[in-house]
Amino acid sequence: MNTAQQEADIIARTRLGIIGGGQLGLMLSEAARKMGYAEVTVLDPTPQSPASTVAKQIIGSLKDPAALRQLAATSDILTYEIEHINTQALKGLQQEGVSIYPAPDLLSIIQNKYEQKVFLAQRGIPVAPYLPIETDADIEKAVQQFGYPLVLKARKDAYDGRGNARINGPEDIASARKKLGDRELYVEQRIDLDKELGIMIARNARGETTTFPVVEMIHARDICLSVLAPAAINAETQTEAQAIALKAIDAFEGIGIFGVEMFLDKQGKIWLNEIAPRTHNSGHYSIEACQTSQFEQHLRAITNLSLTPTTMLYPAAVMENILGERNGPAEVKWTHDYDHTHIFPHIYGKRETKIDRKMGHITVVGDDLNTVYAQAKEARASLSI
Repeated sequence: MNTAQQEADIIARTRLGIIGGGQLGLMLSEAARKMGYAEVTVLDPTPQSPASTVAKQIIGSLKDPAALRQLAATSDILTYEIEHINTQALKGLQQEGVSIYPAPDLLSIIQNKYEQKVFLAQRGIPVAPYLPIETDADIEKAVQQFGYPLVLKARKDAYDGRGNARINGPEDIASARKKLGDRELYVEQRIDLDKELGIMIARNARGETTTFPVVEMIHARDICLSVLAPAAINAETQTEAQAIALKAIDAFEGIGIFGVEMFLDKQGKIWLNEIAPRTHNSGHYSIEACQTSQFEQHLRAITNLSLTPTTMLYPAAVMENILGERNGPAEVKWTHDYDHTHIFPHIYGKRETKIDRKMGHITVVGDDLNTVYAQAKEARASLSI
């Protein structure tokens, strides 16, 4: 039996369990169905979650040990679409022989952004200067050491900027502390930012790795609005970003795909911001724009198959997030039709729209990044949800 036949056999008999049934679970499930995996089951607390349209669903909390055990009983491999889950329960299942990727030990480090920073810094990965915060005196210590501006951050359960507070001067300290409440905190020196970069890295159990193109992420309100692929950076910066990301994932001995977010400062230095141990918003463009999507590559990595090429199929691609603009029932409306050969909308099927909630995304491909970016903005403007 040749390698392709062996891999096809592995896929045909492997049952996948995904913790989380949101948009990432949906797109993972779609990739798994397309590849021919035996069965896909998701665990999600919301009845008729987005992923349930293509996968079986267990309704339950992502932190409920009994629900996680039920998912494990129907699966050969567990993976997840979100970090905010019960790692202690996953560690217990792993000790009983359940295959879970990325590993729960890795997840427990990444869940705590301060511990993630410590782990990376100890291994020579460039991260923004940081200090743990227990009292206001610790913030004063950070001011003396780093100066302003600073960013106060929650160590856990923070995403899309919801766990961050900027401190531009002494007048901001009290409001920053109030915003983050009694959460465990740390503080970072704010980088003099030129661009925010992202890169998807896949690694299987054999230690094989593949890197996707380095992309630029454009944010507003600390939420990603646009992803431009490839990033408009020189070859030296691209090579350095890939090397830093690979070093970090190798340090974790990660299995699966990882979204690595980075800062490029105005002096041309790269700083690793944080790592997501899963498929990531910055990699959605790969569904149409790359030879292998991030979702397929993640599945190949966790089932220890060979990793396939990630070369872009077009000179340029832009992913535009569709964020909710109101609160209420979701209703998709287009003001005009679009070019179906180069514009690809993905609507996640969430029943309720909320302000800044990720309701879908649009990917546009073409020959010129500026032109494609303008087309993506135009397509987004023609849609309400």
